[in-house]
Amino acid sequence: MVLWVILVRRSDGASAGDAGLPEAGEGAAARSTGLPGVSIVVAARNEERHIETLLGSLVKQDYPDGLLEIIIVNDNSTDRTPIAASEFITADKDKSAHRMRLIYNPFSGKKRAVRYGIDKSSGEVILTTDADCVVGPEWVRRHASWYISGGPDVVLAPVTQRPAAGFWHKFGAYEFAALQAITEATAVAGHPVMCNAANMSFRRDVYLRHADSLHPDLASGDDMFLLHAVMRDGGTVRHESSNAAAAETAGAVTAAALVRQRARWASKAGRYRDPATLTLAAATAACNAAVAAAAVAACLSVEYLLPAAVMYGIKAVPDYLLIAAEIRKRGNRVRTLQFLASEIIYPFYFMIVAVMSQSPSAGQFRGR
Repeated sequence: MVLWVILVRRSDGASAGDAGLPEAGEGAAARSTGLPGVSIVVAARNEERHIETLLGSLVKQDYPDGLLEIIIVNDNSTDRTPIAASEFITADKDKSAHRMRLIYNPFSGKKRAVRYGIDKSSGEVILTTDADCVVGPEWVRRHASWYISGGPDVVLAPVTQRPAAGFWHKFGAYEFAALQAITEATAVAGHPVMCNAANMSFRRDVYLRHADSLHPDLASGDDMFLLHAVMRDGGTVRHESSNAAAAETAGAVTAAALVRQRARWASKAGRYRDPATLTLAAATAACNAAVAAAAVAACLSVEYLLPAAVMYGIKAVPDYLLIAAEIRKRGNRVRTLQFLASEIIYPFYFMIVAVMSQSPSAGQFRGR
């Protein structure tokens, strides 16, 4: 939830993903379309409950078989993740012509796992998601079509949260919708400030050119650091907004899990140097701090009730318009009472996350 954002849309109303694809095995015909070779790289650690579902969605991709490879990087799992992945690959080898392999991260941490997978990849374009995500059959095509005849350095696409019961899941979903709306709006405006490795693609050579500047000393955060490096280098970033390009993930269902996840995300902010990102972060922090202070003052004296209500209203109206628009795009709707309760709580939640993100161990928090 944010102070404000101007949401702009692509003026042509068309998706780059509307380009047609050849059938698998057409060889020269496939090359004639200009479609790039794509490597899907997924780092997986202790995801035995989810990995088969992800792989099931990846092998159904509508993309020429000879131009797609799927690389699962086992990141030192202590459960059956590599066994489940290996069994799936073995069972599927006669059903799908997509190249799929399991490799093992010889280092430690998701960031190193992703780097290792990219080093071992062969595609011109790298497409990343998380091991607990699910994607539709047009996912690869929607990303890859942007790279025909040149194209951008990075393509961002939506991440949605699968429905679950409970107030805190809805609370997190509303915040997540706001983050997704900001991601799209700023990317389309030419000044992207957010991205999510659960659904983004980039040119392999671009990643390798910037790989050493992605703060390898931090456990994660390479998505944002790559985005900032590309922008500093004068690169181009685009957004594919269609639902066909979305990746669905599970959201946190408890307050503690949600706070830990967001604190982990925010823990890298101290290393950001992008002016647009820092400006938006400062404005959001100032807004939430002011509203929280007004709420505390109203609890201490009734004379501050009206100012506090006005400040909440000023914040809630744009928040609602932003979040409701994003959620409607994904086929859902905002529940008014849950939204209002979330607005009351949010400034205090924001401040708690900000404080926790300063902990030396914040980068190691697990998200769910």
